[in-house]
Amino acid sequence: MDYDRTDRRRLLLVDDCVPQRELYEMALEHDFDILTASRGAEGIEIALRTQPDAILLDVLMPEMDGWEACTHLQCHATTADIPVILLTAADDRDLTQHAVAVGASALLRKPCSIDRLKETIEKVIGR
Repeated sequence: MDYDRTDRRRLLLVDDCVPQRELYEMALEHDFDILTASRGAEGIEIALRTQPDAILLDVLMPEMDGWEACTHLQCHATTADIPVILLTAADDRDLTQHAVAVGASALLRKPCSIDRLKETIEKVIGR
């Protein structure tokens, strides 16, 4: 189904790893208008300006990690209701609890299949 550009949902991808970001962008561009950022602070600025329908946020990034960026997003009235999906390659039992504590809607472990990613996005957006 073709969507008018103004009717398409917007997805913000925040990841410092260019190949990973490009992979997700290519896989999701058919279903979403994709916005990208390579740092947490940049992602917050874009989210405040554009209010995407959902945010994919890498946890392990320099300067401001995904935990801190998610906390900032949840504390700002403009972005508090935007679902955030955290992505991480880390393997720690406490990650899910930490994701809930910072207000994330979901936590996915990398590598994550595109089908699982799409399913999670649709679930958190509620469509």
